[in-house]
Amino acid sequence: MCEETMSNHTILVCDNFGQEFLDRLSKYGKAFQSSDIDYSLPLNEVTILVVRSKTKVNKELVDVMKSLECVITATHGIDHIDLDCLNEHGIKFYNVPAQSYDVAQGVIAYILAHATNLVEGDRSMKQGQWKKTSLVGCRVTDKILGIVGCGKIGREVARLGSALGMKVVVSDPCIQDAPGVTMVSLDELLRTSDFLSVNCPLTGSTKDLIGKDELAKMKKGAFLVNTARGGIINEEALLEAVRSGKVGAALDVFSTKTPFEDETANALIQHELVIATPHSIGQSHEAIDEKGEGVIKAIEQHVAQKK
Repeated sequence: MCEETMSNHTILVCDNFGQEFLDRLSKYGKAFQSSDIDYSLPLNEVTILVVRSKTKVNKELVDVMKSLECVITATHGIDHIDLDCLNEHGIKFYNVPAQSYDVAQGVIAYILAHATNLVEGDRSMKQGQWKKTSLVGCRVTDKILGIVGCGKIGREVARLGSALGMKVVVSDPCIQDAPGVTMVSLDELLRTSDFLSVNCPLTGSTKDLIGKDELAKMKKGAFLVNTARGGIINEEALLEAVRSGKVGAALDVFSTKTPFEDETANALIQHELVIATPHSIGQSHEAIDEKGEGVIKAIEQHVAQKK
């Protein structure tokens, strides 16, 4: 009876965890893998849906997936999930956040790349230019690292920044105190930071959190890193600040899924003071394995509760 119960599910995985992961899912039933929602698949039969941030789980999708019992997202942010809709339909939700260290490692990589002129050095060498005398960077030790958002990733960025001798300040309205860091207002963080890392979720209150007025408060030459969600930093205001030389930036996320087709986002990507990556800075083989294990545990938990 147990084996029969565990083989009834149809699982759609909108991500790539590898063939071994899919093979392990086979004991729970049929498993499909797709880069996103594929309407050629039997969506009305799907009982378990596994997604990442690019897949929007909303009423439109839930209405199509009439057999859906469980949604699992292997992300830190959950702004792509309509939780009210899931609750209304009695659909279970599991969040499997991983990659805290990996994203934080990426933030520090951006900071060090900027401090050492690594990207410009590489670009100029590929163009046959020897720019040693003009590529003078800075030490990050004793520089102020401002972190907006003190969740798992923010705390890991703080830990790694502290290890480099940076002075870490944090702004988070939900947290009054955090060990090893100095809590400050967003206004003070903007005015004092040499490097600023955005690590908060995208919500109604954080959309355009950093706009024209906030960028104006920042130090000239400050470096802004966003690995959280597009939309937290107003891209038009950022582009204006970058073009004026006020700040530099590293962007792993954008407010649109198709940034090359968006005039503002593409202008940011192409600007020499911006390091741009395709939401990839936190990807590692280890993180993918960790997420896969977390997803399987969530499926096991769901199946056990259905017995």
